Amino acid sequence: MPLRKPARVDPIVNREYRTPTGWRRGHLQSIRSRVLPHPWRLDDVASSEPLLVELGDGSQDRVSVILHHPFHPVPGRMLVLLIHGLGGSAESNYVRASARGLLSVGFPVARMDLRGAGLSGDHSSGLYHAGRTDDVRRVIEDLVPWAHNDVAAMGFSLGGNLVLKLAGESDKPGPLRAAVAVSAPLDLSVGADHLHGMMFGFYERFVMNGLREDTSRPGPASGLTPQEAEVIRHARSIVEFDDAITAPRNGWQDAAEYYAVNSSGQFLPRIRIPTLVIHALDDPMVPAQPYRDVDWDTIESAGYVRRAITAHGGHVGFHERGRAYPWFVPQAVRFLTGPATDQT
Repeated sequence: MPLRKPARVDPIVNREYRTPTGWRRGHLQSIRSRVLPHPWRLDDVASSEPLLVELGDGSQDRVSVILHHPFHPVPGRMLVLLIHGLGGSAESNYVRASARGLLSVGFPVARMDLRGAGLSGDHSSGLYHAGRTDDVRRVIEDLVPWAHNDVAAMGFSLGGNLVLKLAGESDKPGPLRAAVAVSAPLDLSVGADHLHGMMFGFYERFVMNGLREDTSRPGPASGLTPQEAEVIRHARSIVEFDDAITAPRNGWQDAAEYYAVNSSGQFLPRIRIPTLVIHALDDPMVPAQPYRDVDWDTIESAGYVRRAITAHGGHVGFHERGRAYPWFVPQAVRFLTGPATDQT
């Protein structure tokens, strides 16, 4: 009997993640939280305090933040700001799972609804996008009194792009002391093309439905022109939406310029705070090639950015049999409690 050749391992894979039997495919990992949702209670591990943060850009927009104080805080642990992805909110399953995992080991946590999303939709006429780091920076500054000057940010998908861009925008990122990005699109243009073609547009339709829901609410909708509202109703792709709404509203010529300016991959070499990048190469929504294009040896040799890249796990999936949390949660906890984020 001929010997079976060992499976080829992608050279950028550096972490092992064991998928549950029957849930190995990236598509299944990506949709499992919707097929088998988990409630992820938070009230038994922390108290909650709702905040409204003034964005201070002249728009009168405010964003909703839910601040959680763990019942068993651990001195010295940073406050962790959680930032959802495109079409998501602070109530997204992956956000609540991360919040509970962090709170249970003594981290204070804040869950943010980006401008126009979730509860923020009741208080803002603007819309979030992948490069709107000023909003995140303003929220972080507002959280300082509760954080004792130490804040970490953990973002998912588009939120991960925001976190990496914010971490790399300045050599002095203020109170932001650490960053974690999960399933972030390093190249927004490549990601948009990939999303359009993947599964006959299934994932793109899912994301577009979330965007329509966000923009149909009284807050954001009140700021839309009739022409914008019409585009949103009929847009069939992310590029169409960004060409007609995101780009012109924010001073870019088109979606291509918006993607070029705000893709987080270009900010990786500039990051000067401890940062963990988590991604699965079988992610059906975020393509693997931009991760393969990164010179990880050079990036990691600078001592700030670490990668946790796996062969499997899907898009913000990483579900494990017999484990309380998705794999990315203990990875983030270990990173944020480790020597890499010791500021002393």
